[in-house]
Amino acid sequence: MQVGIEFNLDRDVGSLYVIAGLPGMGLSGKQAVDYLVKSLDVDKIGSIKCDFLNPPAISTLNGVVDDMPVELFNFYYTVKNDKNIILFTGNVQPLSAEWQHIMAKSVVDTLNGYDVSAIFTLAATPIEYYKYDVAVYGVATSRDFLNELISYGVIPMEGEGVISGMNGLIIGYAKQYRYRGAVLMAETFLRTSQDVIAPYALLKTISKILKLDMDLKELEERVNLFHREYLKYMKKEAPEKKDRGLGYIS
Repeated sequence: MQVGIEFNLDRDVGSLYVIAGLPGMGLSGKQAVDYLVKSLDVDKIGSIKCDFLNPPAISTLNGVVDDMPVELFNFYYTVKNDKNIILFTGNVQPLSAEWQHIMAKSVVDTLNGYDVSAIFTLAATPIEYYKYDVAVYGVATSRDFLNELISYGVIPMEGEGVISGMNGLIIGYAKQYRYRGAVLMAETFLRTSQDVIAPYALLKTISKILKLDMDLKELEERVNLFHREYLKYMKKEAPEKKDRGLGYIS
């Protein structure tokens, strides 16, 4: 199985910031990067192709089988507030640990030779209850960089921990290449379904860190709509639970 990488960006472009987000809890990081791709004036500059890394399933529409995707991951380039930014995302993460490592290392290998100022991956960390104003946690490749992130409101992850998947591995390989890097993780209580609050929190945080003038109005409206609908649902559920009583536990 061969990995095919296409990447076309002038090496003299200047200092680069990389923002990556792949499917994970709440689709938080992927949604955040997808929003940037949609809302910014981006150019597609590359892709990663590899046979047999798609999910073990096919997609159909009205009884007709869709074409199997060829490009698993895409690179985009944009300039925002005088900052050169590469966006990286994809629709899947490889199922095996081996191929997650191969893909993550391929991303960082692709950046070799460029003036990379920092690499950020956007992800989520689970909580057990709903929150409207979620926190953003972070880990970084150095204590100095972590302290810089703390000044923008990022909460450091305390103690020992593990960050699985490509969102973590990309930063692990970034450290091997001596790049500054960080994983930013917004709280989410939606582990297996799509969150809207976590992506919003991630984008607000990365905008502060990179001093980007971002228009997040569309996403903010979705967050407020979700919040209103959630409160409405909880008000409806509360009387029903009271009427049912405690019942018996055996």
